Amino acid sequence: MVNFTTSTTSTSYPYTQDNNDTNTFSNDIIRELPRIIYYGIIGFVTIITNGSLVYFIVSRRKLWKLQNAKLCSMSMCGILFALLFCIPYPLTVLYKTNLLCFLKHPFRNFFMSCICLHLALIAIDRAITIIRPLQYSKVVNRKYTFVTLLIIWIAALFGSFYPILTFRTQAKAFSQNLCPTSGKAADEFSYTIAFYCIYFLFPLLIMLICYGYILVIALRHVKKMNNHDIPNYNPLQNRKNILVAKRFKAAVPFLIITGTFIALTVPQIICSMISVILAPLSFDVRKSNFSLLIGCLKASNYGLRELAFSYPALNPLIYVYFSRDIRNEVTNKFNYSIAFIPRTAITAASIKIN
Repeated sequence: MVNFTTSTTSTSYPYTQDNNDTNTFSNDIIRELPRIIYYGIIGFVTIITNGSLVYFIVSRRKLWKLQNAKLCSMSMCGILFALLFCIPYPLTVLYKTNLLCFLKHPFRNFFMSCICLHLALIAIDRAITIIRPLQYSKVVNRKYTFVTLLIIWIAALFGSFYPILTFRTQAKAFSQNLCPTSGKAADEFSYTIAFYCIYFLFPLLIMLICYGYILVIALRHVKKMNNHDIPNYNPLQNRKNILVAKRFKAAVPFLIITGTFIALTVPQIICSMISVILAPLSFDVRKSNFSLLIGCLKASNYGLRELAFSYPALNPLIYVYFSRDIRNEVTNKFNYSIAFIPRTAITAASIKIN
């Protein structure tokens, strides 16, 4: 019946159908133009910032640390997010039948959830440094780091691409839409709730617990130092206190990175979940919460989603600014380049004058 209706319409009114398609295409381009420009800028900035951070970590032997391996993995998520979602976004608007149009939502969910899982792993790592400072190197070793990173990538990949392997593929075969990005309402509701809870809310809860614990330990440590309660006669206790203070300072950049992630993404997650929860309810319930539903949809579509997608571009800048070892390497690199500028007659004369 669907094919018959479509063919009849296109045969009886060919010129009207072509004009309607052209107008719809033009309207789509005009409506999506600000988003295309924004995603293009965010994509290029994300590649530059994350690529530069990966380059400095890989090219400087001093930065070959396990915590920086997690940071490199998270930066690769940002680079792939820019290459596979932000920059090709215009193609999904211009050509609604291409593969990227069908894969744009799984790619987006994959890389954003992967970043969230990385931040949860880093929070657990920082908590271990405070809870077991003397045994940290035995617990968080190279094998533990690479196994957990592999699990994160596989888990995010499975959770994000599960719909197109199941119910969305079935919906695509029977859909009139050239680029179907959703299946049946009941399947989408169950999947969306489960995905947000497992890949966003649960990792966010882990981050809050870990960093909350770190802050409590740090405040206790500062209170003991102010009250002179730390024994100076016990070398083992002194070493432990020094390690706790040192590793709390090392946790500060990650705490700021996580706080920025929460500030940028949690409003979008809340609005999306409210929209998903209210959508399948009865008409009376939706009517009573109509203003809330419309407000969440507008906020999610115009501002909050783009704000959340800017995080991969900001993440390396925040870490470089608050991390002393990487900041020193970056400064030394630029100072070295400036110091070895080839001297011409003009530069030599200016040096003599000074």
